[in-house]
Amino acid sequence: MLHLSVSTVFFAEQHTTHAWWQRIRPRLTILYLAVALVLLLISGAGHLRLFNEIGKVFGGFTWTIDAASPNEPIVIISTPDQLPPFAIPVSSLTSNTHISAVNHVSGVAGIQQAYQHAHPQDIIIYTAQGNKTVPMTITRPAYLFTWNLWWQTFGLTFLAGLSWLIVGIVLLATASEWTGAVEGLTLLPPAMLLLLYSHWGNIQTATTPDFVVQMIWIPSFALLGAAFIHLSLTYRPIAMTTGRRPSWLVDGLPYAPLLLLMAYDWISLLSSGYVPIRTNIELSLGYAVFGGVVSLGIGIASILQILGIWPLHKRTSEGRISITIPRRIRHHLGDLLTLWIGGIGLGFCFGVLPILLTGQTLLPLSLFYILAAVYPLILLYAIRSLRLIARLHVTLDQREAALQEQQKTAQVLQKTNEELQQATSLLLHADAHLRSLLSQRIHDQPKQQALRIRSLLGYWQHKLRLEMERNADGKVVAPPIIEALSKVRKISEELERDLRGLQLLVEDAYQRRSLGLKLHLEKLIREDLPLLHTESLLEIQPDLWALDALNPELEQSEEGEKIAEAISYTVTQALLNIYNHAGASYATVRTVCRDNILSVEIADDGHGFDVTAIPPEKTSIFKADLKVRAAHGTLHLESTPRPNPHHGTIIRLEIPLPPGAQIATPKQIQDHKEQQYT
Repeated sequence: MLHLSVSTVFFAEQHTTHAWWQRIRPRLTILYLAVALVLLLISGAGHLRLFNEIGKVFGGFTWTIDAASPNEPIVIISTPDQLPPFAIPVSSLTSNTHISAVNHVSGVAGIQQAYQHAHPQDIIIYTAQGNKTVPMTITRPAYLFTWNLWWQTFGLTFLAGLSWLIVGIVLLATASEWTGAVEGLTLLPPAMLLLLYSHWGNIQTATTPDFVVQMIWIPSFALLGAAFIHLSLTYRPIAMTTGRRPSWLVDGLPYAPLLLLMAYDWISLLSSGYVPIRTNIELSLGYAVFGGVVSLGIGIASILQILGIWPLHKRTSEGRISITIPRRIRHHLGDLLTLWIGGIGLGFCFGVLPILLTGQTLLPLSLFYILAAVYPLILLYAIRSLRLIARLHVTLDQREAALQEQQKTAQVLQKTNEELQQATSLLLHADAHLRSLLSQRIHDQPKQQALRIRSLLGYWQHKLRLEMERNADGKVVAPPIIEALSKVRKISEELERDLRGLQLLVEDAYQRRSLGLKLHLEKLIREDLPLLHTESLLEIQPDLWALDALNPELEQSEEGEKIAEAISYTVTQALLNIYNHAGASYATVRTVCRDNILSVEIADDGHGFDVTAIPPEKTSIFKADLKVRAAHGTLHLESTPRPNPHHGTIIRLEIPLPPGAQIATPKQIQDHKEQQYT
């Protein structure tokens, strides 16, 4: 139940934030593309500078100038994997060795002069000195900077950075919520580090670290650490169970220390004209390591919460309540955290940590760059797959919720239907009771009164006629009285006939209960209806032998009463319609009992009508259908209008009989029928 409530809340919040995200996503994507274009232009400018160095002689390593040290000593950055290693270690936290002189000429002038006059394989003498160490002299041949060296050192970094940039754009442009946008935005710092690496390091011409290196490339390490924290906070289970918008605590706080770092860089740049490289790198890398450690800790805590080892609680106005993480969120987060923690761990162990300690990665740089280019593609495939799986889970949960809602609606409809059936049954019962009472009152009161009036009038008419014959002097004037009494008698006969018609209109339930169903229908067909329509030439042929199979006590039960009520009312109303509207000359009422199903068919050769053109609720057939349904039967109506052949109307009702309703088999009925005819 809690899982369903959490899912329902998630769906509601997701729907609420959907419109907001649809508005902000195009703008954010355009901004990302603009930043990507600027990064590509800046990276291209650095590579153009390197292209100018191709074909020139250099010492076999990339280097830069440490402007913060006296006499601007030279710092070694990296050595290509194709060339022999250099005895002077790359600058790192454990090594601060500088090249102080080249060919016995100190500073930048010495290295630049030596390279400009050297040829490949010429021996160049380097003088190096570190903190608290004596100077040392090292010889190394000169090499030619080729396209292959550029590709292995700088080209692969551009390819890797482009891969991260493209994957970030795809993830952002296809994100369905803010969490997906965070996944795309956090790929920007690695892309910056790889793309802007072209500005870091010299080949032959001495250039100090430019603005891009000091203010963008080196701070990108700190930006990477902030992205680690940002992503780990986003992947917390409590944050993934609800659709969220950007917030200061999750989306802003990890980047707040960068403001202090940028303030330090700008103050140093404005006051000294440069930013101390070593201090800048230590601060940026330090925050990158801090971000990786914090991210790893948050990720481990999230995994513990997913596994249920660390209970997840939420503070509300009612106190702390326990939150159950939906299964789809556990699977999604487990895969994402494994993917990101694995990537962070590998990148930290094989990249950042070795650079901090030794200045070199454990893997060859070219292989490290290839892995850096392939990893975002794997990341893209994994995240896209997880998004599809998450959407599938959401769709399944939504369909499950919709199914449960439909089940609730079906239960409500079923209950309403049962109540409606009960109400219909009560209405039909009340209708039958009222009509029975009306029929009885018509029989006991108006009809009996009309009969008494006719009898009395006949008596006095006869008596007055005798008096008139006896009295020869003519004192009794009988003809006017006789004429008046004749009119009164005629009126009483019409009143009796009208009352009988009224009794038939409401279906003479009183007579049916008194005579039984079969005798009632026979009297209805042979006497009542012909007396009511004396001017009609309609001939009705009844075939009611199947009713002989019914138990006489059937109508004593509630179910039998409904069956008799449905048959009597349907036959009565059908025959009245034939007399009044069909214009027929011949009609049949036929009953058949087969396989414990009683079938009654009323057919005529009248002019017929269009069944679909007459609203059922405006005919007596509608009420007959309700009564047949109440008896668990079915009513069929077929009509063929003139001038079509075989015109006429057929009404057929079929009612299943309850157990014990039949006391004779169809064969016994047939034998009895043949005996009656013979």
